[in-house]
Amino acid sequence: MSQTSYLLSCEVLCGEGSDGALEGKDRAFLIVAVNAASEDDAIAKVEADFDDEGYAIVEIEWIATAADIQWEDADGEAEAKDILARLAELPE
Repeated sequence: MSQTSYLLSCEVLCGEGSDGALEGKDRAFLIVAVNAASEDDAIAKVEADFDDEGYAIVEIEWIATAADIQWEDADGEAEAKDILARLAELPE
């Protein structure tokens, strides 16, 4: 099955075990990258991974294939390219 890289912008509730940049926060707004067969598959994968880590999605602001994203500035585009390069290194 063919996989596509998706970016998903969402608000999450942070769990008790949150660490790193999310440690001590109640909520966070994130852009998440995932390889999936469809938008529905991408959302399901993100929800499952977040659930395993103690996070819960409050709201999905948007989801799009990574190739279709139009960035407002060079910094956002550079960050997205970095995220996608790391995503490409993960096994499917």
